[in-house]
Amino acid sequence: MSLLNYWPSPENVLQCIRTEAEELAEHVLLAVHEPMQLVRVGNGVDQECTEEALLSHFMEVERPIPLIGRSGVGKSHLIRWLEAQLKLQPISDGWHIVRIPKNASLRQVLEKLLDGLEGEDFEQARARIRSVGDLLKTEEVADLLLTFMAQQLHRLNERSAEVIRYYRENPEARQQLSIEEGRRWKDIQVHTAPGRGLSELITDSNFKTSLLDPKHCIYQFASRLTQGATDQELSRNDYEIREEDLDFSFNLDDLSQNARQYIGQAQLNTNPQARASAVRVLNEVLGESTRTAFRYLFSFNGGGFQELFKDIRRTLKLQDRTLVVLVEDMAAISAIEDVLIDSLLEEAVRDGEQELCTLRSVLAVTDGYQGYLRRQDTIKTRAQYEWLIRDNGLQREKTLERIINFCGRYLNAARHGRSALESSWYTRSDAPLWPPVWQDEEGATEELQAFGNAPCGVPLFPFNRNAIAALADHYCKTDDELRFNPRQVLNQIVLRVLRHHRQSCEEHRFPPAEFAGLKTGAGLADLYRLDDPARCETLAAIWGYDSRSIDELQVNLDSQVAQFFGLKGLAELLREGKGASSTWPSAEKRIAQDNGTVHRERNPPSSLDVDQQRIEKIQEAVSLWFQRKQKLDQDLARDLRSGLERIYLRYSRYEWYGLRERPLLKRRLIPIELPYAIGNVAGWTLKFCTEKDFLQPERVAFLQGVALALLRHEYFNAKSSDIGWQYSSGFDDYLRCQNFAARWVPGVLQTLASEDRANLSVLMQDQIQLAKGLGLLGDCSNDRQRLNELLRPAEQIRESLPRSVVSALEQFRQQTLSEWDERRDAWLKLVSVNDHGIDGDLALRPLRDALKGLQEHKLARLDKEIMQAFQPSICALEVLEGCTRQEQFYALIDEMIELIRGVSDNGFHYPQPVDFPNSKKLCVILVGLKSNDVWGAIKGGHALRLEADSIKRLQLVNQLDGLRLREVVEALNCWSIFYQHVLPRLENENRLVGLDVLQLSQESVTELLDELTETLSDLREAGRDYA
Repeated sequence: MSLLNYWPSPENVLQCIRTEAEELAEHVLLAVHEPMQLVRVGNGVDQECTEEALLSHFMEVERPIPLIGRSGVGKSHLIRWLEAQLKLQPISDGWHIVRIPKNASLRQVLEKLLDGLEGEDFEQARARIRSVGDLLKTEEVADLLLTFMAQQLHRLNERSAEVIRYYRENPEARQQLSIEEGRRWKDIQVHTAPGRGLSELITDSNFKTSLLDPKHCIYQFASRLTQGATDQELSRNDYEIREEDLDFSFNLDDLSQNARQYIGQAQLNTNPQARASAVRVLNEVLGESTRTAFRYLFSFNGGGFQELFKDIRRTLKLQDRTLVVLVEDMAAISAIEDVLIDSLLEEAVRDGEQELCTLRSVLAVTDGYQGYLRRQDTIKTRAQYEWLIRDNGLQREKTLERIINFCGRYLNAARHGRSALESSWYTRSDAPLWPPVWQDEEGATEELQAFGNAPCGVPLFPFNRNAIAALADHYCKTDDELRFNPRQVLNQIVLRVLRHHRQSCEEHRFPPAEFAGLKTGAGLADLYRLDDPARCETLAAIWGYDSRSIDELQVNLDSQVAQFFGLKGLAELLREGKGASSTWPSAEKRIAQDNGTVHRERNPPSSLDVDQQRIEKIQEAVSLWFQRKQKLDQDLARDLRSGLERIYLRYSRYEWYGLRERPLLKRRLIPIELPYAIGNVAGWTLKFCTEKDFLQPERVAFLQGVALALLRHEYFNAKSSDIGWQYSSGFDDYLRCQNFAARWVPGVLQTLASEDRANLSVLMQDQIQLAKGLGLLGDCSNDRQRLNELLRPAEQIRESLPRSVVSALEQFRQQTLSEWDERRDAWLKLVSVNDHGIDGDLALRPLRDALKGLQEHKLARLDKEIMQAFQPSICALEVLEGCTRQEQFYALIDEMIELIRGVSDNGFHYPQPVDFPNSKKLCVILVGLKSNDVWGAIKGGHALRLEADSIKRLQLVNQLDGLRLREVVEALNCWSIFYQHVLPRLENENRLVGLDVLQLSQESVTELLDELTETLSDLREAGRDYA
């Protein structure tokens, strides 16, 4: 037997699995029917009831019974089930049963009411319906609706004026007015003002164009009245005007003046709250406008619908028949809902005599439908009860049992097929169970049993209980509560699998990777070691649902399921009896049921090890994180970052990247971004992974395993630091982390190195400032020479510098050289592994940037301070001004010595201060200035005195030998004292002995001799001319 025989054929799936009840043949509907959970509401008591209780109530009450439920819970299905059950009642043979489908047009509703009725009045009514229906065009009905809406807005404005006037005149009544009601009347007054309200806007020829667009609510509403609606349109539209329907994305100048004034005053194009209140007012008049349009379009022999309905009941009364009206959705009869409800409420007996036929009816209503809420009190009072279809409030397991049974019934019906069901329906006799469970002719196999059965006994293949639970939890949960929504179950569970995958299953391509978007938890990361890992993950995520480890998967998923789907590697793993990554024993027990299914129960938390409970919570959190269902919480994010830091410290080989030290990672917060986690800070450049990684199944599985390994390691080592990797699954965790580190740590190092090296120029600038203050870079002709100067150690620089000229310079040198090596190492460690080599290419570009961006104002202050201290030395050197060559300087020294000796020999004019050197010692001092070192100091002093650039002055002042310059300055100061003492005394003595007169006489004689010589020369020249 091929197990695929249990997969319904595409034709049977199309015929027997329909999301809308009215699309099913009656016998198929009965075959797939899953009993509804009903709650009867009334008399202050809510009571759980069965469908049979509803049927009994229907047979007893001649009032419209409201059947209320959310969209998709099966209201139409239950209405059809009621119809089928009524037809099975012998008493219903003469009943006129009218079921109004939810997708019926207004014309179809009227025709169904008249179907099968004979008589001239009914023929005329049908003719009227046909004539009007044939002429109805959706565009014209939509335009008519806008006209009636404008009229209703005027009436609403008049009504609001009366209400407001009443409350002004009755302050006591105004105090009892609710806030919501007061706001409603205020909104009505704002938006219905005569001449500048909504009526002017919706009837404006230009604005009306957008309202009559086929995609707009007004047009869709008109289309439902004229043509009905498809299932897709019903599920997509709620037939109410929304804020986005008031579109103002066009030139408002195209509108009429009144419309523009209204938009501006009401702020519709700028204020969302104003648009919302305008929409509420429009929806308030939409329903009444629809009913007005119906009265305008349809009249029957001069009367309205209510008279026609009475005629129907009178005719049926004469025929002794009962009228049954079953409305699948009140929204389908919105245009006639008021008159229909009034007609359904009208009593058959008047003044003790029965004038109209017996009438029984059910109105299915979507929860919250405004048309029902307006009449709710009246209907509920007359019908005694409301019947609610329950889709929540049960325990999850009970709701899941209903969903599994529901899927099983549809599977069984589709295996039979529509024709077989119809045939067996008519030949069923008194069989207690219909339809029987379909079986292949060759009988069931062990492989089929691996997929399990529904509680009703139907084999679940190609599903199993886990698969249905997984898809139900994924698609049928609202507010974290599992709900029984038949439409969702059929679309998202049954049809999602059966509709298009039979062929791919036969080719071992089902389930495809990422089917339904469900993922496994972090504890199943080892599945990616298998062949076809993405499909293995999908099968484990759905058919092995809620498995958190390989051990649990081996319990939850039969190996024959994996074998059938062509996943041999997974099947072998499931048969092994132990997981590839056995972390914990299963925290579940499996209870076999009589029907062959297996029910899983979690062990109570008290029976689980504390560590196991915590690890399970971590696994769940990591799984939800990678599935984007839940952010990683702050504590787990902190622990994961701590684990990543530990890996970085353990495996980072920073020397391979030209670094002398490991870049720092530890800060107040470890700066590693975890996508979709709490605690990330904008600007962090280190990442555990990227957003794109979450879209790659294999990458997700790998990263899940790493995250779980790190978190487990952090958890156990937080309890005791000496555990290390010595815990259950620790060896596997170690291997995962080592594998991850080989890929991740180099990237982190590269990023950190790049970030640190981005500051190289700034760090170099600090040292360049110091170097320029020491005068080191002035003689460098290229960047490599400058780099070499920066690399010199402080001790070498200290030994190479001459003694300082002034104390300010000495203090600067001491401070600078104490910081030098630290400033150098701050950038050097980023480009050099040791003291023997450097990556020049890494260092040269930052050096150039540092030189360009250097701020020299600090050096200018230093220069000013040094030059102020050096000023006395500059003044002392001024006596040598004009002495530009060493020979000149030596001659000048000799003249000084000769003069000192001459003055000293006479012994009359030599200075006599106690601390002043004698002539012999002074001459020795001056002779000492004739060394090469002294002349270099003098030259440097002259250059410094003439230099205007502060940086060059710093270079010069650092090159001066302070000791030699001090010798020069001291000698020149002595000479200055000597000269200033001797000069005035010699001049005075010359005046006393007449030496000054003698000098003048000598000058006169010399002048006379010059003149005589010139005269004699002239005479000799003249004598030669005469001869």
